[in-house]
Amino acid sequence: MQWIGALIVLAATTWAGFDLAAKFKQRPQQIRQWKNAIQMIEAEMVYGQSSLREVCETIQKQLPQPIARFFAELIADYGKKTDDFSQLWEDHIHLHWKQNALDQNEKEILIQFGNTLGQHDLIHQQKQIRLTLSHLERELEDAVTMFHQYHQMARGLGVLSGLLVIILII
Repeated sequence: MQWIGALIVLAATTWAGFDLAAKFKQRPQQIRQWKNAIQMIEAEMVYGQSSLREVCETIQKQLPQPIARFFAELIADYGKKTDDFSQLWEDHIHLHWKQNALDQNEKEILIQFGNTLGQHDLIHQQKQIRLTLSHLERELEDAVTMFHQYHQMARGLGVLSGLLVIILII
């Protein structure tokens, strides 16, 4: 009976370690996806002269989950709940935040970007987009560094902590 309990403890801590390692792996990927989304917003707004609704529709078709779901639900709620796009953007950032591996810094960057989206002329909007991209680039460098430092450690720590608990119990 003790062996079954020991295996359950080991499996649970190993799973927790691998789950944490997966978040370290997903964070740089998701930052890159957000950068792509913002670059697409810039291209559609500045060069295509598209509306925010059209931009969001284009992005949600071209990007993977969970970002595509964010833009799809943003489109669905735009005009229904409120006409204030910046407030809708912020609400959806908060709503979808648990579905991704990003940190609080990225959340603040995206909320600030949403507050300026569609509020200014094209030249100022383009400057805001460039500023947001530079902030995300900085966060991407940090995420890649953290991935290299902590990915393997999180996996090993999950297994080793399970073994430690087993040794202490038995």
